[in-house]
Amino acid sequence: MLGGVSVSWSVNEDNATSTTRKQRNGSMNGEVSLADIFRQSFAFLRRHAVRILFLGFVCAALMILAVQQMERLYKSSAQLLIERPATNPIEAENPTFPTTGTGYVDSQILLIEADDTLIKVVRDADLTSEPFFQSQPPGILDQGIAALKSLLLAREENEKALPEGAPDRPTLNAKNKLSEALTVSREGETNVITIDIRANSPSLSRRVAEAVAATYVELRLDQRREDARQISKWIDARAEELRQEVSRAEQAVTDFRVKHGLIGEAGGVTLSNQQMTELNAELVAANANLALKQAALERARALQQQGGDILNLPEVQTSEILTELRLQLLEIELRERDLSATSGSNNTRLQQVREQKAAIERQIGDQVNRMIGVLANEVETAENHVKLLTDALSLVGGQSSIEIRNNVDLQQLERVAEAYRIRYERYLNNAGLAEEITSFSTSGTQVVTSATVPLEPVYPPVKVFVILSFMLGNIAGILWGLAREALDTTFKTSAQVESVLGLKVLVQLPKLSKTQRIPDIIEQEPLAPYTERIAALRYSLRNDRSGDNLAPVICLASTTPQEGKTSIAAAMATSGSVTGQRVLLIDGDLRRAGLSAQFGLEDEVGLADILQGSEWKSAPSGTDGVLDILPAGILTDMPINALESPRLGELLDRARRDYDMIIIDGPPAANAADSAILSQNSDKVVFVVRWGQTEFSAAERALTRLSRRKIVGAVINFSELDDDPWLGETYRLYDRPHATSKKPRTGKVTSIADWGRRA
Repeated sequence: MLGGVSVSWSVNEDNATSTTRKQRNGSMNGEVSLADIFRQSFAFLRRHAVRILFLGFVCAALMILAVQQMERLYKSSAQLLIERPATNPIEAENPTFPTTGTGYVDSQILLIEADDTLIKVVRDADLTSEPFFQSQPPGILDQGIAALKSLLLAREENEKALPEGAPDRPTLNAKNKLSEALTVSREGETNVITIDIRANSPSLSRRVAEAVAATYVELRLDQRREDARQISKWIDARAEELRQEVSRAEQAVTDFRVKHGLIGEAGGVTLSNQQMTELNAELVAANANLALKQAALERARALQQQGGDILNLPEVQTSEILTELRLQLLEIELRERDLSATSGSNNTRLQQVREQKAAIERQIGDQVNRMIGVLANEVETAENHVKLLTDALSLVGGQSSIEIRNNVDLQQLERVAEAYRIRYERYLNNAGLAEEITSFSTSGTQVVTSATVPLEPVYPPVKVFVILSFMLGNIAGILWGLAREALDTTFKTSAQVESVLGLKVLVQLPKLSKTQRIPDIIEQEPLAPYTERIAALRYSLRNDRSGDNLAPVICLASTTPQEGKTSIAAAMATSGSVTGQRVLLIDGDLRRAGLSAQFGLEDEVGLADILQGSEWKSAPSGTDGVLDILPAGILTDMPINALESPRLGELLDRARRDYDMIIIDGPPAANAADSAILSQNSDKVVFVVRWGQTEFSAAERALTRLSRRKIVGAVINFSELDDDPWLGETYRLYDRPHATSKKPRTGKVTSIADWGRRA
């Protein structure tokens, strides 16, 4: 039956181990959920929280000390509005130039930061007398670097001569320091620029900021004056050239008039020209009138030949005679229509009306013919008029071609002279404007905000430095923790035990304080986390059994000594006896006998004596709450020889019938075969791992010496951090002080000596 129980347990454990390995392999294949990442990260921070916070506070404290030694810097600012400067007083009063663009403002920023501007500021503000703007003595590191450079380059850097025309070295040092202390920036998309100066004195920073702004305004004014002078000089030179050209052109006009006898004629226009102009105008009008008359005549003749309604002609419609005849014809047609409707075609009255109608139509036709004749006469008259004008024009145009050519040449010379005169007058006006520009120079700069004396330093930013140093310390602590865990080969978490050893973690026992002793804590603090977990471990091991009503034999094994295996065995036995169970606790470590020493039974008869032939007897039946301890005894042979005795099996078989649970405190399994023998004779084996001490490789070697199919799981002992969510911190009961049991024990602790006396 025991074998069946062990096999069943082993199969279950193998299945659990297989599931754990599948989960581990899935995680290794990248199937890690976000919750797992957060959980592992939080567990890592919990494990190294003290180290991380300690390094953070240390770095923050060191930064506070360093900040106290840093030089305080104060910032003063001045704001300027930049516009393109007006070129004259009119433009200043009524500006029409476009808004200043980004490029212009950026160019002015570069002008402020230019070396020439900074050198002028240094000289105007006498910054060479300020210690802040002079180079400080080099430190030890700088001196070492300079010595190394001089050794390698075989020359001293400071001994190099300055170029000709360059400022002296104090001025250059002050300029470089000013360049470091100066910051010029644009305010958004506006035309406002801000000049910031940082110095070790509030008044000095304000004075230098004002000096930079004033120097910039002065440089712009000087540039405006210089530009005005250059423009004025150029206009004067050009005006003198144009004056000479005007004189030469006027002299050419005068000489031409004298040479060709054209003096006195207004504008060079002669009588022949006037006549030709008048005749040309009259000829144009006559041709137009002729064209109209010809068009009217042709239209009338076309209608007459094609049988059209001649009465639609404008000339016909305006005739009073034709209008009267048309009215009479309309009345006759009305009378004819009435008579035709009331009488036959042979009516005498109807015949008379028709005769009158024919007579009126003949009169209308005769009148139209007369009007067409009048149009023909008017066309002929117009043609004669055009011919007369053409002949007159030809007669007037017969004057001398030499006279016409002279007039044309004279007009050309006069136009050239007039053009030179106009350009000359314009340059004279510009010359006067240039004189005004020279006396009217604007910088195009307006001070928006004057520099003020700062009250608080801007450097060093104490809060920022302290926070950054604290964060840097935290990062160092995290890296330290990662390095420790990467180099640490001891077990720290349940996941490591399950991953490396392939064992399920049954329970994780917390580290006890120095005032708590085992097994006293089981009786005195029943609500302590340690007591609860020992009880949970004992319950899970004892009740997972078959129906043969035989007590399970549980063997505790570990890798090396000092891993808490003996304390766990004593605690489990005490926990069982307190609940009324009959428990047999066996010290199976025949080499060290740690359990016997813990209970003061080193010299008592024990397991070694029984294995060598001594008699023994279990506790009387019917008694509850019994904790019997079987010490290691006095060994006279090799431990492995004694454990291989068949008496061990007989002892355990009888104990299974007489007790509710048998717990064996086995020896370490790393370097001895004793644990292998005890594990073979046990029903279940619990492997004890000490938090932060048990090595991965040693534990793996130890497991090879044990009966793998009987190992039900592992226990993590002396754990400083708890990663088991089902026990410990999740219970609010543990937030109360540990209760102390007042109930007396129902059983008693006995040893093999008591058995002999009872026998």
